[in-house]
Amino acid sequence: MDALAAIVTLLRPQAVGTKIIHGAGRWGVCYPALGQPSFALVLKGPCWLAVDGIPATMLDAGDFVLFPAMPGFTMASDPKVKPSAMKLAPSERQAEEVFHGDATKEPSVSMLGGYFSFDPINASMLLDSLPRMLRIRAADPSIGSVAAIVELIRREARENRAGRALVLARLIEVMLVEALRSVPAGVTATGLLAGLREPRLAAALRAIHTKTARPWTLATLAREAGMSRSAFAERFARVIGRTPLNYLLQWRLAVARDLLARERKPVAETALAVGYESASGFSTAFSRETGQSPKEFIGSHRGGA
Repeated sequence: MDALAAIVTLLRPQAVGTKIIHGAGRWGVCYPALGQPSFALVLKGPCWLAVDGIPATMLDAGDFVLFPAMPGFTMASDPKVKPSAMKLAPSERQAEEVFHGDATKEPSVSMLGGYFSFDPINASMLLDSLPRMLRIRAADPSIGSVAAIVELIRREARENRAGRALVLARLIEVMLVEALRSVPAGVTATGLLAGLREPRLAAALRAIHTKTARPWTLATLAREAGMSRSAFAERFARVIGRTPLNYLLQWRLAVARDLLARERKPVAETALAVGYESASGFSTAFSRETGQSPKEFIGSHRGGA
């Protein structure tokens, strides 16, 4: 498992719903922020998309858009159309197909939209390092893989077959990994995805994420990257946005939260699993960084797990 796969797996994504969206004639709709991750694949186009705080852009047939945390947005046939305010229905009352505009006309726009959820305990681990909107254009060579996975998600979501929840969770994981590793370099100049594009930093990230229990130091991580300590520390901080040892600490705590709340591991066992020689040392670091002792964290999260 590499760093990106480790993070996506830790987030435990779960599919919530999918629907087909059509538009015909002159139309425009405005949706409030949802906060959950969501995606859309344009099946027929074009249409305009304006996200709060981001200039309007035209989506073409075959384009894929991923919102790590869905903001408020407007979709329209023309950016000059005054949009109608829409309300988000509970997932159990979501329509499987939605039509905007003139229902008597042939749709000029069709897209497959969906949204899902992350385990809130560690959602910020990925969300904080991503831009608000990720777009893969139809001309990108990777779009075929993403589109095929989205279609599988749509089919599975519509059929109440045995193992549905597990299959959807795995398909969401695969879609996320495929979409994130396909993001153009110019979109994410810094952060996790930028680090993964640099072979030397990727080697250190892989070590942190897949061998978390090892007693890593700045020197040993630099050796993994094949760089001097000073060059590695400077490059890692500049690209990732935090120092190597702080990144290591935050990843260890993320894994610890998952082990304590979801896998119900004892504190001492969790401490060893994330690289601490003693439960007391782990508890001190956990309390300092999260504001809760491990036992307090367990008490506030295991009840709803």
